[in-house]
Amino acid sequence: MEIIQTTANGNNRRIGRDCTVLGFLLLLYHFTAKLMGYVFYYASYAVLSKKFTLSWETIKQYFSDNYETYSSTSFQMTANISVTLATILITLLTAALLFKVNVLSLVKPSSENAKTGVKWLPPCFVFNMVSSTIIAYVTSVLNSVGVSVPTSDFSIHKPSVAAVMIQILYVVILAPLFEEIIFRGLIIKMLSPHSKTAAVLVSALAFGLMHGNIPQAASAFATGLIYAIIALKCGSIVPTMIIHGLNNLIVNSPELLEGLGIKNMNGVISLVEICVGLAGFLIWFTSYKYMIFETEKDTAVRKTQMQKVLTSPLLVIYLLLQVFYIVWGMISANS
Repeated sequence: MEIIQTTANGNNRRIGRDCTVLGFLLLLYHFTAKLMGYVFYYASYAVLSKKFTLSWETIKQYFSDNYETYSSTSFQMTANISVTLATILITLLTAALLFKVNVLSLVKPSSENAKTGVKWLPPCFVFNMVSSTIIAYVTSVLNSVGVSVPTSDFSIHKPSVAAVMIQILYVVILAPLFEEIIFRGLIIKMLSPHSKTAAVLVSALAFGLMHGNIPQAASAFATGLIYAIIALKCGSIVPTMIIHGLNNLIVNSPELLEGLGIKNMNGVISLVEICVGLAGFLIWFTSYKYMIFETEKDTAVRKTQMQKVLTSPLLVIYLLLQVFYIVWGMISANS
């Protein structure tokens, strides 16, 4: 009895430590992104104006006066790439050097993982479209009664080949890579040894809330559940990187083609989406059991571990912080 109690206490300490480390790293990722955003604008001001200032008001005024440059897709995507790259490098280095956590161990590229990604793209696309349609309906109802629901704008401003290439680089390649490393790789690596169910839920919830607005948060949470299960089953984020990138390519293809000046492609895009959708339904009906993963067998242990994860103070603070930004965005849009 004493040995069992000692083992349980040791497991609780490991769960508590891992959850605290994960919460710290997610908060670091969040606040570093905010800091790097300021760094990017200070650096951009210095390069574009050939001046240096510590006044944030001066920088805001400069970009307000040069709104065309500031609002262009090339500038915005360059900002996203620079800020996210710096943020993820700092987070991964901190995880490796300070906490000995090697997130990249979950990359594991292989032909089998690549095939899994290609196979599960259609079902994930169907799930994404269904959830997006439901959210779009709810959003339209809210808009009809005077409640504005903010969302992200991925249309290309000041179209050019360079702008489209930068958007493709970020939306189709880099964003899926970075987001999978953090929201699947890091979270699943640290939580799945303790509770697979909690790892899937926290991964999906953090991924959804990270998008910063209700429509994207709800849709990303729904698809994030499937992404997390696939990454957990494969022990690799390669399949979800492939699914994530190709899904973004399909969803954003109208804006990308329009940015390149290629018009009258809506019919072709719709045909591709229909074919992918039909393949997705077929795979769902024939392979749905793949989404069932083996949980911890001891119900009491499973509940205790889940509770320990879901009540971890730093994890809760991180998730509540993301909720705050979404609520604040709603309030600002309706004020």
